[in-house]
Amino acid sequence: MRTIKIEQLKDILIMEKAHFEYKKRDGTIRKAYGTLQYAFIPENMQPKDFEFEASNFRYYDLDKEAWRSIAKDVAEVNVLEQ
Repeated sequence: MRTIKIEQLKDILIMEKAHFEYKKRDGTIRKAYGTLQYAFIPENMQPKDFEFEASNFRYYDLDKEAWRSIAKDVAEVNVLEQ
């Protein structure tokens, strides 16, 4: 496991799928398997544009098959070994 900044997570998810975890605002740990690579996102779930809320970081959760977001105040995430 390695700790990275949200900006680094975005760079990873643009290129591939990744398992990661982060602490939610309520203090619970959220484990996720996500991506931003369109090849892994169903066509009907692909956004027309990426004008998402500036307060959150959005990613596609491959396990939940839905878009999820990480609050802007979450500074770091843990990338889990694959």
